[in-house]
Amino acid sequence: MPRKIAGAEVLLKVKKDQTLIPVAGQQGMTINLSADTMDVTDKTSGGWKTFMPALKEWSIDQDVFYTVGDESNKLLLDAYLNGKTIVVDVLAGKEEEAGSIHFTGEAYITSFPFDFSLDNAASVSMSLSGASALTVEVKDNPS
Repeated sequence: MPRKIAGAEVLLKVKKDQTLIPVAGQQGMTINLSADTMDVTDKTSGGWKTFMPALKEWSIDQDVFYTVGDESNKLLLDAYLNGKTIVVDVLAGKEEEAGSIHFTGEAYITSFPFDFSLDNAASVSMSLSGASALTVEVKDNPS
Protein backbone atom coordinates (compact mmCIF):
# COMPACT_ATOMS: atom_id res chain seq x y z
CA MET A 1 0.00 0.00 0.00
CA PRO A 2 1.45 3.42 -0.91
CA ARG A 3 2.61 5.58 1.98
CA LYS A 4 4.33 8.88 2.51
CA ILE A 5 7.70 8.77 4.20
CA ALA A 6 9.21 11.21 6.66
CA GLY A 7 12.56 12.77 5.82
CA ALA A 8 13.79 11.47 9.19
CA GLU A 9 13.51 7.91 7.79
CA VAL A 10 16.05 8.62 5.03
CA LEU A 11 19.68 8.20 6.08
CA LEU A 12 22.97 8.82 4.32
CA LYS A 13 25.38 5.96 4.89
CA VAL A 14 29.06 5.77 3.97
CA LYS A 15 31.09 2.67 3.23
CA LYS A 16 33.94 1.69 5.55
CA ASP A 17 35.67 -1.43 4.29
CA GLN A 18 32.64 -3.59 3.38
CA THR A 19 30.22 -2.09 5.93
CA LEU A 20 27.74 0.76 5.45
CA ILE A 21 27.57 3.02 8.48
CA PRO A 22 25.02 5.82 9.02
CA VAL A 23 26.46 9.33 9.16
CA ALA A 24 26.07 10.61 12.72
CA GLY A 25 24.12 13.77 13.54
CA GLN A 26 22.13 13.95 10.31
CA GLN A 27 19.67 16.77 9.77
CA GLY A 28 18.59 17.91 6.31
CA MET A 29 19.68 16.17 3.11
CA THR A 30 19.07 16.96 -0.53
CA ILE A 31 19.91 14.68 -3.44
CA ASN A 32 20.35 16.77 -6.57
CA LEU A 33 19.86 15.11 -9.97
CA SER A 34 20.40 17.21 -13.08
CA ALA A 35 21.07 16.79 -16.78
CA ASP A 36 22.48 18.96 -19.52
CA THR A 37 20.86 19.25 -22.89
CA MET A 38 22.38 19.77 -26.30
CA ASP A 39 20.95 22.05 -28.91
CA VAL A 40 19.90 20.07 -32.00
CA THR A 41 18.00 22.87 -33.72
CA ASP A 42 18.02 22.66 -37.50
CA LYS A 43 16.36 24.39 -40.41
CA THR A 44 13.28 22.14 -40.19
CA SER A 45 12.41 22.92 -36.55
CA GLY A 46 9.93 25.64 -37.56
CA GLY A 47 11.74 28.44 -35.77
CA TRP A 48 11.80 26.55 -32.46
CA LYS A 49 14.95 25.47 -30.70
CA THR A 50 15.02 21.73 -30.10
CA PHE A 51 17.09 19.88 -27.55
CA MET A 52 18.02 16.34 -26.58
CA PRO A 53 19.40 14.93 -23.33
CA ALA A 54 23.14 15.04 -22.72
CA LEU A 55 25.30 14.38 -19.66
CA LYS A 56 23.80 13.82 -16.20
CA GLU A 57 25.24 14.65 -12.82
CA TRP A 58 24.34 14.20 -9.17
CA SER A 59 25.28 15.63 -5.82
CA ILE A 60 24.21 15.48 -2.21
CA ASP A 61 23.96 18.35 0.26
CA GLN A 62 24.01 17.02 3.82
CA ASP A 63 23.73 18.92 7.09
CA VAL A 64 25.03 17.19 10.22
CA PHE A 65 25.75 18.04 13.81
CA TYR A 66 29.49 17.42 14.04
CA THR A 67 29.97 14.52 16.42
CA VAL A 68 33.40 14.35 18.05
CA GLY A 69 34.81 10.83 18.06
CA ASP A 70 32.30 9.47 15.52
CA GLU A 71 33.75 7.18 12.84
CA SER A 72 31.47 8.41 10.02
CA ASN A 73 32.36 12.08 10.60
CA LYS A 74 36.05 11.11 10.62
CA LEU A 75 35.70 9.16 7.34
CA LEU A 76 34.02 12.13 5.64
CA LEU A 77 36.59 14.64 6.86
CA ASP A 78 39.47 12.32 5.86
CA ALA A 79 37.95 11.86 2.38
CA TYR A 80 37.71 15.65 1.99
CA LEU A 81 41.22 16.38 3.28
CA ASN A 82 42.83 13.65 1.16
CA GLY A 83 40.79 14.19 -2.03
CA LYS A 84 39.53 10.60 -1.99
CA THR A 85 36.16 9.30 -3.08
CA ILE A 86 33.72 7.83 -0.63
CA VAL A 87 30.92 5.38 -1.39
CA VAL A 88 27.55 6.74 -0.32
CA ASP A 89 24.24 4.95 0.06
CA VAL A 90 20.77 6.41 0.62
CA LEU A 91 17.55 4.41 0.99
CA ALA A 92 14.21 6.26 0.79
CA GLY A 93 11.62 3.82 2.16
CA LYS A 94 12.21 0.37 3.61
CA GLU A 95 14.53 -2.13 1.88
CA GLU A 96 11.83 -4.48 0.58
CA GLU A 97 9.05 -1.91 0.32
CA ALA A 98 7.49 -1.47 -3.13
CA GLY A 99 8.36 1.95 -4.50
CA SER A 100 11.39 2.47 -2.22
CA ILE A 101 14.32 4.20 -3.91
CA HIS A 102 17.92 3.15 -3.32
CA PHE A 103 20.69 5.57 -4.38
CA THR A 104 24.34 4.42 -4.47
CA GLY A 105 27.49 5.96 -5.87
CA GLU A 106 31.01 7.23 -5.35
CA ALA A 107 31.45 10.90 -4.51
CA TYR A 108 34.05 13.53 -3.78
CA ILE A 109 33.38 15.88 -0.91
CA THR A 110 33.65 19.33 -2.45
CA SER A 111 32.68 21.45 0.54
CA PHE A 112 33.00 20.80 4.29
CA PRO A 113 32.22 24.07 6.13
CA PHE A 114 32.09 23.95 9.92
CA ASP A 115 29.64 26.21 11.78
CA PHE A 116 30.59 26.98 15.36
CA SER A 117 27.78 29.42 16.24
CA LEU A 118 27.49 30.62 19.82
CA ASP A 119 23.84 29.57 20.12
CA ASN A 120 23.85 26.25 18.20
CA ALA A 121 25.53 22.87 18.25
CA ALA A 122 28.61 22.59 16.03
CA SER A 123 27.56 21.54 12.55
CA VAL A 124 28.80 20.86 9.03
CA SER A 125 26.88 21.55 5.80
CA MET A 126 28.84 19.37 3.37
CA SER A 127 28.46 18.94 -0.36
CA LEU A 128 29.27 15.71 -2.17
CA SER A 129 29.64 15.57 -5.95
CA GLY A 130 29.22 12.38 -7.92
CA ALA A 131 32.47 10.78 -9.07
CA SER A 132 30.68 7.89 -10.78
CA ALA A 133 27.31 7.09 -12.22
CA LEU A 134 24.60 7.12 -9.57
CA THR A 135 22.83 3.80 -9.28
CA VAL A 136 19.11 4.39 -8.70
CA GLU A 137 16.97 1.34 -7.98
CA VAL A 138 13.22 1.59 -7.49
CA LYS A 139 11.75 -1.49 -5.83
CA ASP A 140 9.02 -3.00 -8.01
CA ASN A 141 5.56 -3.89 -6.76
CA PRO A 142 5.32 -7.59 -5.95
CA SER A 143 3.76 -9.60 -8.75
